[in-house]
Amino acid sequence: MYRTKDQVASEFIAEGKRRGITERGIVICIATGLVESNLTVYANSKVPESLSLPHDAVGSDGKSVGPLQQQVVWGNGGWWWGDAATCMDPTRSAGLFYDRLVKKPYQSATSDVAAGAIAQSIQGSAFPDRYATRMAEARQYYNRLSQGAAVPDSNRPDFNEFPLWSPSSQSRSGTKVDLFLLHTQEGGGGNSAAEDLAKYLGNPANQVSYHYTISQASDGGVTVVDVVDTDKASWSVLSANNRSINLCFAGSRASWTRDQWMKQSKAIDVAAYLAVQDCKKYGIPFKVIGTGGTYSADRAGVADHQYVTKVLGDGTHTDVGSGFPVDYFSQRFAFWAAGGATTSTPPAAKVWPKDYSDRELLEWIVAQLGDGDPAWPSKGMTLRDKVWSLGKAQS
Repeated sequence: MYRTKDQVASEFIAEGKRRGITERGIVICIATGLVESNLTVYANSKVPESLSLPHDAVGSDGKSVGPLQQQVVWGNGGWWWGDAATCMDPTRSAGLFYDRLVKKPYQSATSDVAAGAIAQSIQGSAFPDRYATRMAEARQYYNRLSQGAAVPDSNRPDFNEFPLWSPSSQSRSGTKVDLFLLHTQEGGGGNSAAEDLAKYLGNPANQVSYHYTISQASDGGVTVVDVVDTDKASWSVLSANNRSINLCFAGSRASWTRDQWMKQSKAIDVAAYLAVQDCKKYGIPFKVIGTGGTYSADRAGVADHQYVTKVLGDGTHTDVGSGFPVDYFSQRFAFWAAGGATTSTPPAAKVWPKDYSDRELLEWIVAQLGDGDPAWPSKGMTLRDKVWSLGKAQS
C-alpha cells in the first residue's frame, strides 16, 4: 500500500500547519478528501502518466487523480490543478487545495453546512451537499492525528510558495542531476515579480522555463513559484538542461551591483535553502562552484548560468554577473546544509583582572576605597574605611 488513510490525513494536517492554516481549514480539507476518495490515492485510467506513479486505486472519473480528485487538465495557459505527480502526492495536493482555501472566508464557516459550502466552492462538485456530511468524521481524524502530525521543515527561512506549472519541460531521460544553477531575468520586477515571470513561462510559445522563480517584495516577503517539477528538465541551459535544476531571481539583472543584490538578501537566503534541499534530494555535492565567471575545479554542485557558458562551453549567457554576493550565498548555503540550527554558546567565564574593562576595574577600585570623606557614616566594609580606622586607633 502506498498510503493508508491515516497517512493521507496526517499529510493534510502537516501541510496545513506548515502553511498556517487553522484547524477549521484543515478539517475542511480532510472532509473533502473523505468525500472525493475516502482518503485514497487514486490514479486514473484516462491519465496514462498517473498509472506509473505510486497509487492505491485506479479510477476513471474525468481526469481526476489523487486523494482530492484534482483534474489533470491543461487549459488557458495553465493547469486546472496541477500535473499528475503533484495531484497524486498527498502533501502537494493538499497544498493546491490550501492555495485556493486561503482565498475563501473559511474562518467564518462555523457550521458544517457553511464549511461544506467552502469545500464545494473549491471543488465544484455535482453533489454539493456531500461535504457537510463528512465534517464530523474529518474532525475525528484531526483530533486523533493532529498531535502526532509533524510540521515538515519548520526550520527554514520564511517564504510563500505555490505552483504555476509550465508545459515547457522534458524528461531527463535517466540523466543524473548534478548541478543547481542560478539565473537572472534581465527585466521584470515589482512585488509580484516571481509570479509575473512564472505566468510568462507558462506560455508554451515562449519556449523557456525554470524550476523556480523567486523574488523579494518591498515589505521583505519572499515568494517562490514552482514552475517545473524538479524531476523533469526545465528549458533553461541548452545542453545542460537534463543535468540541472534552475532557479531564476525574478526582476534581476546580471549588471546588478552587490548593493543591488543585497536588497534581495532574503530571496538569496531562500535560494540557498532550496539549493540545499535539492542537493539532498538528488545527491548533488554540497559545493558552491562559483558565480560571475570565477569557478573552482569542481564539476558538480551549485553555480550560475555563466558556468554553462564559460566552463561547459554552451551559449553566451553571463548571468548572474560579477556583482552577485556569492560569499553571502555560500554562507547561507553552508548554514542550511548544516541543518539551519542556531546554537547559542554560553559566554566563557571572565578571568580576573585581564578580561575586565578599564571602567569595570575603576569601579571596583572605587568600591573598595569608598565614597566621600572618611568621617561620613560607614559600615567599615571598604578598604579605605578599614585603613582610616586603623590609623585612628594608633593615634
